[in-house]
Amino acid sequence: MLRRLMDNKAQAVMGEYVLTFFLVVGAVTAMTIYFKRTVQARMFGARNMMLNVVLNRTQGYYTGDILIAYEPYYANTASTVVHSSDTTTNLLPGATTGVFQKTTDEITAVQTQSETAPPKDAN
Repeated sequence: MLRRLMDNKAQAVMGEYVLTFFLVVGAVTAMTIYFKRTVQARMFGARNMMLNVVLNRTQGYYTGDILIAYEPYYANTASTVVHSSDTTTNLLPGATTGVFQKTTDEITAVQTQSETAPPKDAN
């Protein structure tokens, strides 16, 4: 195959292959924005479909507006935070100019319990 490319009759073939390759890469690069927009539109459509399903299933239970955002009434979260700190200060031996050593020991413990309520319990 390479011998054919080296013919006097086909000297421009290699250049045409390179040009075609760069045109294809340029076209694919230009199309990525359209692929990205397509994926974003499908995600937006799926979100709207899920909101419509919730609106249809909660008809009669929930009369408020369905917001297109996170609705905090769905979650009930309780957290307990315990923080303890122990500081020890020692005067170093032989130091008369106030040289000391300070040690700090801190502990933080967090316990969180979260429940998600159904939309009918929003009120």
